[in-house]
Amino acid sequence: MDDINYGELVEEIFEANDWNFTAKRKDDDTFFAIPWSAKNLPGLDVKLIVSDDGDCKIRCYLAREVPDSKRPAMLAVLNALNNQYRYITLSIDSDGDILAAYDFRLFSDAETTNKQVGMMIFFTTKIMDKCVPKIMKVLWQDDEEDDED
Repeated sequence: MDDINYGELVEEIFEANDWNFTAKRKDDDTFFAIPWSAKNLPGLDVKLIVSDDGDCKIRCYLAREVPDSKRPAMLAVLNALNNQYRYITLSIDSDGDILAAYDFRLFSDAETTNKQVGMMIFFTTKIMDKCVPKIMKVLWQDDEEDDED
């Protein structure tokens, strides 16, 4: 087992790179909230959860409250996007919100971890940004247009 405190390591990396974030420790995990911006997503609230053993989870909600009438069409779009971008998983949670998720494991040296964390967050938010237009098209589509399809 590594003697690395991965939560502290990531926090040090964020501070050294002047990232805007908040961190909160709970049990064996450190939760990071990272405000992010992208072309189609100007106000992303990215969550990074880092466990003591180096397992990481990136989570971000891309849309809220998908109406029941739009869920079948949304699921079809999410499945197509999941097939296209196999790196992240898009799903509708129990509240009807669209969640983007990506899991990865950190390397054990600080220099590699520095590059890895930044790259993974940038990479996943780039993919999320590419998914948003198709997701929003379903949400913004009139119900009458749904009936015509």
